[in-house]
Amino acid sequence: MKEMLLAAQRDGYGVGAFNIVNEQTARACIALAEEMRAPMLLQTSMVPLSVYGPEGMMDLLRPLAEKARVPVAVHLDHCTDPDFVKRCIDAGFTSVMMDASKLPPEENIAVTRDVVDYAHARGAVVEGELGAIVKAKDDLAARQSGEGAVSLEAARDYMARTGVDAFAPAVGTAHGLYRGEPKLNFELVRAIVALGMAPLVVHGGTGLSDENFRKLIAAGASKINISTAIKIAYYEGIAGYIQAHPDEKEQPLAIDQAAIAAVQDVVRRHIALFGTAHRV
Repeated sequence: MKEMLLAAQRDGYGVGAFNIVNEQTARACIALAEEMRAPMLLQTSMVPLSVYGPEGMMDLLRPLAEKARVPVAVHLDHCTDPDFVKRCIDAGFTSVMMDASKLPPEENIAVTRDVVDYAHARGAVVEGELGAIVKAKDDLAARQSGEGAVSLEAARDYMARTGVDAFAPAVGTAHGLYRGEPKLNFELVRAIVALGMAPLVVHGGTGLSDENFRKLIAAGASKINISTAIKIAYYEGIAGYIQAHPDEKEQPLAIDQAAIAAVQDVVRRHIALFGTAHRV
């Protein structure tokens, strides 16, 4: 992951980090990455891992990533349990996110530093989070008031003391579907990137306008997370097919293909928007 993000930061584009939930979504994402000659991050969150387990998930994803004709890295998204993060590293994840952002700052730094040391000793890299990247369903006014915001000084201290390889600060985005227009702090993004300490990650990408995506990438954001849009597309692909073909109850593979096509529409749009196409 780190090499991908440093290249993106240098050349002014963003790498899409797409949250997959199973083999179908993983294959859909990789196929689009190959078609568009784009580097890609496949992310998995704790929900799929509760089904597959870290070892089972890597048994699924490692061969797909290794056989891909473009660079594909497998990344653990938001995990609040340092022991589970270490288990994922041991299972073969080369990139992990230690999300200790809900802890007091000093505890966040200590927990994240411990995971960074563990990961680096095993050839893996770590993303860390500082500030409150809340749920989009939470009160928009509270987010726009600056609640949970990160200062440049706090960001510098966090990156210096943790040694994270990628940094996810609270800059006004949120997870899930926005209920209003988010107020993004582009100046803070530019200032953090200018420190040159770690590539910057944007969480809460689903629902941002094309203009905001472009402005974030122009400000220096290197990794853009897309999760909710993938899940919605997967669901709507299946639901749409079943609604249009109510009597085709013996065609499960056709349902899979409908879901894959819907997911690929989302991935295709974001790869093009982020400027990642034809980078490899």
